[in-house]
Amino acid sequence: MAFMNAELQRAPYDAGVISQIPDDTRRLLLVACTVTALAAGALGAFAAQSVRPSCSYVVFSLGSGAEQEEAMERGYWQAVGSGECAPPHARWQFWRG
Repeated sequence: MAFMNAELQRAPYDAGVISQIPDDTRRLLLVACTVTALAAGALGAFAAQSVRPSCSYVVFSLGSGAEQEEAMERGYWQAVGSGECAPPHARWQFWRG
């Protein structure tokens, strides 16, 4: 037993390796927290986007693409106003089922 204690006392000790372990752990924790925060932020931004539920309505329009898009937008809001279509919701509200 005394021989083992003597061997342990003579074992080389590298203070540099021991002191690097907490730095690596802190760095790993920082990276993990950063990645988690970025992923949560991206998911939150995606979930908060406004989407329109499926809805059918008819719009007749002549003109350029921009004028047709504007007429479609007006038609959609008229359909929402008359209760034929549901208003836009945040994306996450559709995840509830």
